Amino acid sequence: MHMTAKVEIKAATAADQAALAQIYLIDRQQDFPWVVSPQLKDFEHDSRGEFVLVAWVNGQRAGFCSLYRLANFIHLLFVAPDFRHLKVGESLLEEMRQYATEPLTLKCVMANEPALKFYDQVGFQIVKADRNALPPNYTLRDTRVDQYIALVDLEAHPE
Repeated sequence: MHMTAKVEIKAATAADQAALAQIYLIDRQQDFPWVVSPQLKDFEHDSRGEFVLVAWVNGQRAGFCSLYRLANFIHLLFVAPDFRHLKVGESLLEEMRQYATEPLTLKCVMANEPALKFYDQVGFQIVKADRNALPPNYTLRDTRVDQYIALVDLEAHPE
């Protein structure tokens, strides 16, 4: 069943916590063999102090993205298995760009080929490789600077 889903992005509230923790847990259990014994409580810990956006599709929470604002760093981006390939991740990133003050960066585990392919498609390029990290990862940087309100405004109105 494939229909055009309308993805709505909203800032997360306390009411979203349980559902987001569930998505985070299931995704890591299924797709992140390098995460040792993921727990439901990890979401609260891992996103603490971060700005979180939630993607809604047909009244259901489909995914989320968390931003460490001081560094314009995407810490977490997760899409529930049932909602993949509906542009949920892309919609989250497009919206998150509106909150950033410089191009977003993120880290992606080298072994996570589906994620690396996705980030490449949405404009992120590898800028650094850390092969000694556990697990080894890449740092990626967003190239779609035209989508940033803060940056476009600065260019239009230089001081």
